[in-house]
Amino acid sequence: MTYLLAQIVKYLIGLAGITIVVLIHEFGHYLAARLNNIDVEVFSFGFGPALLSKQLGDVEVRLSLFPVGGYCRLKGSDDLRRSLKEGKDHLIEDGSLFAATNLQRLITYLGGPLFSLLFAFLMYTILAFMPFEVLATDAIVTPVTAYPELFGSDVTSPAYEAGIRINDRIIALDGETIDTWERVEEILPLKESHLITVERHEQSFHYWVEGEANSDGTYRYGLSVIQEPIVGNVRSFSAEKEAGLHKGDRIIISQGTVVHNHLDLLATLNGELSLVTLTVLRDGEEKQITFYPRRGEHGEAIFDFSLLASTKRVKPTTLAFTHGAEQTSKILQQTLASLKALFLRSDGDLRSSVTGVTRSALLIGDITVLGFEQEAKSGLHAFLYLLGVVSISLTVINLLPLPAFDGIQIAIALLGIITRRSITMKTYYILQIAGILFVVVVFIALAGSDVRYLLALRR
Repeated sequence: MTYLLAQIVKYLIGLAGITIVVLIHEFGHYLAARLNNIDVEVFSFGFGPALLSKQLGDVEVRLSLFPVGGYCRLKGSDDLRRSLKEGKDHLIEDGSLFAATNLQRLITYLGGPLFSLLFAFLMYTILAFMPFEVLATDAIVTPVTAYPELFGSDVTSPAYEAGIRINDRIIALDGETIDTWERVEEILPLKESHLITVERHEQSFHYWVEGEANSDGTYRYGLSVIQEPIVGNVRSFSAEKEAGLHKGDRIIISQGTVVHNHLDLLATLNGELSLVTLTVLRDGEEKQITFYPRRGEHGEAIFDFSLLASTKRVKPTTLAFTHGAEQTSKILQQTLASLKALFLRSDGDLRSSVTGVTRSALLIGDITVLGFEQEAKSGLHAFLYLLGVVSISLTVINLLPLPAFDGIQIAIALLGIITRRSITMKTYYILQIAGILFVVVVFIALAGSDVRYLLALRR
């Protein structure tokens, strides 16, 4: 398999994921419409001219030319054409969208977002039933002041000032036994001071550390975990793979500098880089690895290998439905916060935050393939997790009261319920035209972002 073929596979995986999510959304509209006696004329897999079609009852099911996503067309287009031509709003057939009440329209347009949200809940509930691996990193730490090239020359460390040193292992916090760095990260920021017990040269030392307050109400202690510089995974078709870097290699020298831990390695790979030279220890022998790292969208070096991470297997929870609801709620809140931050941006550069279908598909496919390179369960876990994320994003975006989104139709229906009036055909037509123009503008903007991204990948 060539690099180009690998990229195509990632892209197809991503497109499949996006299509599943969109079709679930549209199926929500389909069911809601049928429950409200609104006829569905077409349910299409993909967009564009129909390649294959079959009449199932009164619904035409299509496979269209561009098999990405899909749509559900409700009855009413003929009513719209006749009413606009004759200037009358009463030429309406039974089963038409325009024959429905405002409440029926509201339920129909809410059906898509509701199904998207329920689909995300289903994905996270399924994941809760699956055993999976979580990080379980040894709590060996260093004060951040030991690495000013990574954390900044003006960085401070309350932990260092209290007496904690590089390579100390945290074994207790406030008397609670500590097994992993992940547990330290959970506890440490929550209080303004802690009694930290560390192990150093097989002896225990106790330090009372006062944290520095953050603006969000948490506290920082100026500590970072350190890990052994052992290669855990090397991406297929990468420069590192071609240069001979293997899983299990211990990196002992990077760019001519001796490496003792992963922060030493990061310090040597920080900044502008061209040629990278690593010396690794493999089966007791030293080997030199030389490669040119690939470049990101802004020309920065991107490395296609990761270091070995300590993990532990977590058994499926017995509260899978509760976990699914909590995870759905958590990602929904994160999505809303991201959307708010996007609209409040002051620099005007949205390229790093907004992507088109091509880039989104590649990102989904890349993360999924990376999981499968570890093991099949990791790949499946990554794919289902991302389906949930995309589904929640689709829910939020579609509820925005903008042309071509469900949100504008929901807002119109709500307004109609309040005023006890229905939208006129002419107004609906104007909104449809505005929606089409809006979609075209957004598509061009996102396509431009995708092109820049693909050109950056090519570089």
